[in-house]
Amino acid sequence: MYRRNPNRELGGERWAPCWSRMYVLLVALLASVGACATEPELLPVSGYKSPIGRRTLAAESRSGVTVTADGSAWDSPPKKLVTEVTPVWVTLQNATGRPLRIQYDEFTLRGASGATYMALAPYVLRASTSKPVFEVPDGGYFDKFQVAAYLAPFYPWLQVWNGPLPYGPSIYSVPWRASLPTASMLDRALPEGVLENGGTASGYLYFQRVRPQEGEVSFLAGLQEPTQAQQLTYQLASIDIPFRRVDRRPPTDSPYTAPTAVPWMY
Repeated sequence: MYRRNPNRELGGERWAPCWSRMYVLLVALLASVGACATEPELLPVSGYKSPIGRRTLAAESRSGVTVTADGSAWDSPPKKLVTEVTPVWVTLQNATGRPLRIQYDEFTLRGASGATYMALAPYVLRASTSKPVFEVPDGGYFDKFQVAAYLAPFYPWLQVWNGPLPYGPSIYSVPWRASLPTASMLDRALPEGVLENGGTASGYLYFQRVRPQEGEVSFLAGLQEPTQAQQLTYQLASIDIPFRRVDRRPPTDSPYTAPTAVPWMY
């Protein structure tokens, strides 16, 4: 006579589906935790001293130009922006006695592998500027800064630079995904233009995403006077700030505190 195996009924037929669902949920949970733990950011290399004692901030001065950079300050939508591009908060101070042009081609990240990651424009300009694609509110991070003429409709509160610039709007931009750029990215971006002597400008640069294989990257800036295209010019300052790519913030640092005013950078 056939007898049902009680262990089979409880363990094999009735409980197996339950354990299967629990296993799937556990795998999903671990995957989500892992994703959160591996969000990349850039921190100054070990031994690099911040002038204000902030561990995430690095600064370098050359020939009258001071550049401060923070690769871990992003705290606005989208939260996962660091998995798409590499945002770096930058402040530039000009004490060279000459105007400095601020265009994205002057900024790169150089990986230890030798790879170069370009700074990307956070916008795509329409052929007609009669109706701006976006308009940035007065962010308060600019002093003696004149915005490039092709960005004037988007920054109505900034003085416009009507002199020469060697390049027009950057052809390399971040909106290659439907969800980018966000309003926060546009509002907080460092626009292209000219920084006068004695001036300060702050904002985000959005670089191509640094590959996970890069252990260290250098923030590079070659700053020049504004000139006509093809005209030779003298480089006023060359900036090289070393960073390390990490997947977790050191526990002694505050999580994602973004700057709120220019004095924060001093």
